[in-house]
Amino acid sequence: MLNLIESGKYSSRAQVLRESEELREWREAQVMAFDASIERGLAEIKAGGGVPAEDAFERLFQKYPDLR
Repeated sequence: MLNLIESGKYSSRAQVLRESEELREWREAQVMAFDASIERGLAEIKAGGGVPAEDAFERLFQKYPDLR
């Protein structure tokens, strides 16, 4: 932490800790959004939606032939 303050990037320990807390909150929000996205996708699959894996891969191979 001292290196961050000595480098001039931050003016105090409190500032370092405040930004650390903001980053932790942001990361947690990203994880929650990712989890929610997975849950929506699983619910769609259970409801009969989605694309079969073979079709999805074929689309990818057509778009990116170097993947084969």
